Amino acid sequence: MKLVFKTPAKINLGLFILGKRPDGYHDLETLFQMVSLYDTLELESIDDRIELLCDHPEVPADDSNLMVRAARLLQDAFPEKAGLGCRMVLNKRIPMGAGLGGGSGNAAGVLRGLNRLWDLGLETAALMKFAAQLGSDVPFFLCAPSALGEGRGERLTPLQSPKKFWVILIFPKVSVATAEVYRALNLDLTKNPKNIKILREFFSQSNIASLGAHLHNDLEPIVIKILPVIERIKKKLYSLHADGALLSGSGSAVFGIFEDSKGAEQAYARCREEEGWETFLTETVTHFSEFMPADLLDVP
Repeated sequence: MKLVFKTPAKINLGLFILGKRPDGYHDLETLFQMVSLYDTLELESIDDRIELLCDHPEVPADDSNLMVRAARLLQDAFPEKAGLGCRMVLNKRIPMGAGLGGGSGNAAGVLRGLNRLWDLGLETAALMKFAAQLGSDVPFFLCAPSALGEGRGERLTPLQSPKKFWVILIFPKVSVATAEVYRALNLDLTKNPKNIKILREFFSQSNIASLGAHLHNDLEPIVIKILPVIERIKKKLYSLHADGALLSGSGSAVFGIFEDSKGAEQAYARCREEEGWETFLTETVTHFSEFMPADLLDVP
């Protein structure tokens, strides 16, 4: 048996760091949104072994890869099922080290796909518990196309997706380590009058102009100091009439949001002229059915 499906990227429309936790992580509030940039994943049953093949030379195929770890988690959780193994083939389109959650989405896809391939019978809530063991962003990709994330990001509240809007993603082909960004974080300087409640209200109203005006990421000033090109990308997007522009997660991708499709297409064409940028025109995802076969889902 073989399964082929897509896994999406995400952006953080808001990211507010509330404080540091005893376990070394940070408490945060974030507004996650899936967008229509996808990797393609193929899963095939084989005996016992976990194999990963990828067309991107920088993707590791060992246990440092979240996909491999996701497969081993499920394998170890069902020792009574003999011969559980899989070959995973990943076609990588989401840039690595961009803050777009490509690796986390891949891992979530493995959990969902192997649940079907290996006939494990797990509901989404159970899969999300496995996902939380893999990384803070992984549960989101099993939850909903739009969600409020709290705690480390793993405590999720699904949100009703607003009307679709268009998102330009720009990756400057340089990355910054997430650990480096958080080490430089000064919590005394992250207090901001903007907050997740305001952002969530405009989001629920599909008020894209006001949503754009209230985008906020506490990590962005740190990343701009490390990678000044982030500021140049934002200025470019605003000059092309984006409703808002922001660093996604800990970077280094920047996104611009557009209510108008024609404006987004024109801005995309202009951004593609810039050398050294990898640019994508996407739209928001409003339902899993836009990229996931129905037989892999146990929720509407």
